Amino acid sequence: MVSIANRCFLFLIFSLSIFSVHCYICDGTVPYDRCSTNTACGGFNMVGSDNVGVCGFLWMSCSQYDLCDSSSNTCNKPEHICVQHPRCHPDPVCLPVTMIDQRICPPLKALNTVLPNTTTIVTITETTTITTTTAEPRNWYNTGSMNFSRQNHVATLLRDGQVLVTGGNIGTLGTTNKVELMQQSREGHTSSLLPNNKVLITGGKSTSSSIDSSSAELYNPQTKTWSNIDSMKYIRQYHTASVLTNGKVLVTGGYSSAGIQNAAELYDPYTDIWTTTGSMNQSRYYHTETVLLNGKVLVTGGLSKNYLKSAELYDPTTGTWTMTGSMNQARHYHTASLLKNGKVLITGGWDSGNYLNSAELYDPSTETWVNADNMHYARSRHAASVLPNGQVVVTGGIGSETLNRVEFYDPSTGIWTTTYERMNYARHSHTATLLDNGKLLLAGGTGTVLLKSAELY
Repeated sequence: MVSIANRCFLFLIFSLSIFSVHCYICDGTVPYDRCSTNTACGGFNMVGSDNVGVCGFLWMSCSQYDLCDSSSNTCNKPEHICVQHPRCHPDPVCLPVTMIDQRICPPLKALNTVLPNTTTIVTITETTTITTTTAEPRNWYNTGSMNFSRQNHVATLLRDGQVLVTGGNIGTLGTTNKVELMQQSREGHTSSLLPNNKVLITGGKSTSSSIDSSSAELYNPQTKTWSNIDSMKYIRQYHTASVLTNGKVLVTGGYSSAGIQNAAELYDPYTDIWTTTGSMNQSRYYHTETVLLNGKVLVTGGLSKNYLKSAELYDPTTGTWTMTGSMNQARHYHTASLLKNGKVLITGGWDSGNYLNSAELYDPSTETWVNADNMHYARSRHAASVLPNGQVVVTGGIGSETLNRVEFYDPSTGIWTTTYERMNYARHSHTATLLDNGKLLLAGGTGTVLLKSAELY
């Protein structure tokens, strides 16, 4: 139920001054739901209420909000009100009353108008409060939280549609092995879904013991049990792993106390045996690894003695690496997405001193890179996912601040677009998993605090 009271006055008293603001108070408010003809506005719940809020401007930067006084849920600054804004902070924040003025957020007052993406006719007049049974659907909505807050974890979509989340850093408690339980706690590890439906976990680091690992283990979804297997040939963390077209798993690079690796090795799920294969030309970690449509594997960027823009190709038929065209920008903490046209989209990351908003495309047919349009926001430690419609959605990350902003890349036009609807929580170092139903699941990461929340797009 959404009720919009037209031409209400909000009276606020600070020190010796009294002022009024033309605003709109909503019953049955769902946070960030549309409440204005200005699509940049949405509902903010009042502190202490889950269904009463005000209609305000959504696009202020999170860094512009001050926290409310926790003892009284009031704001020390004049002309501010205390509201709930979980996208920016789990605690209540102070919203300037100028951001809830009807001159910025005019009310929905179209007569007998169907809102976009709704099936309910909403009638609003200048003097009447109208109650409707539906509101415009939100693109992002919260789902059940994980049992543990974590970052640098890994999520894997199982073939039964469930999502397996493993490891990660859980803050002061160190690294976790929580998930019924792995044999070893770890972060900076990899998780690969095998042809036999089992999940292979490799390497990583235990924060509590500062021990790098070469260990590997298997998760069996049918029995929900873990078992150790032979260790890898090399100790490594923040490496990459990909399932090849022949079913084997290629593990590359990574970091250990002994140095940065260029070694690569293969796991055969049919024999449970590790074998070495050709080494990369460049040692690297925090790189990306993408299996191309032609079966070759593209490795890009990362960190060695310097930030890298080099790229190389692995040929599973020969077990050898060859250098391919270098990216235009050195980067690590970036993403790589295989598009339906066979090209690879690289986004964001960090170089020697900058968060990056640049993007570029690799064409396997020519082994060349071209710059794509820049993203709207510089970001690192973000996530990128290819949607069923072929577009790429980029979520979260850290730039000048931790982001809850989302943008979409359309390969058919080469254009980035943003939406006024943001994620419910700003986060980086999270996971993004495309589900069988086409929805996107975000889980965990870090905002102002370590997160266990999850949300769906």
